[in-house]
Amino acid sequence: MRNPVVVGERVYLRPFEVEDASVLAEASHYETDTFMERGRELQSEVAFERYIRELYEHQPTDGEVQFAVCLIENDECIGMIGLEFVDLINGVAETGSWFHNPEYRNKGYGTESKHLILEYAFHRLHLERIVSVVFEPNTRSAAALAKQGYKPAGRLKWDDLKDGRYQDLLLFDLLPEDWLEARERWREEQRQRREQAINA
Repeated sequence: MRNPVVVGERVYLRPFEVEDASVLAEASHYETDTFMERGRELQSEVAFERYIRELYEHQPTDGEVQFAVCLIENDECIGMIGLEFVDLINGVAETGSWFHNPEYRNKGYGTESKHLILEYAFHRLHLERIVSVVFEPNTRSAAALAKQGYKPAGRLKWDDLKDGRYQDLLLFDLLPEDWLEARERWREEQRQRREQAINA
């Protein structure tokens, strides 16, 4: 592992390195139209290099904390996850994540990464509440948030135009106690899966 900040069973979070720009640029090419409000936004490696350099110009970071999500087994960067609009006075931030090509999806990496960033938010930054917003067609992300303990907090009607009609933006929020309960359920599910694999 290189410069780990939070470590899980299969993935860890670390600060971005300029070399990660190529991975992020490639990920933007894999992204499907379903999860982007305005469709695919292909970005260059140079643009991501600039983003990474600017990310660490301000200490503490200017309301944003982003980490590379890496596999423990080989240190491969498979995506990014972080906190935006960090308000340390009121103890609130918004989470966001973005993963590499589809081969890393539906394997639990996203859920594990989300629990790691929430651990960082609640236990290290001592935030009191986390919020997340999901574009209405993104049903996969909405389902994932529910598994992590987020509760529906409202909806913004007709937030953006997509596929010829206005779509809503769904709002969710999360308190520490709800996250801890959800994390324990997730850990128990992981334990049961491991036992089933051993006994199979």
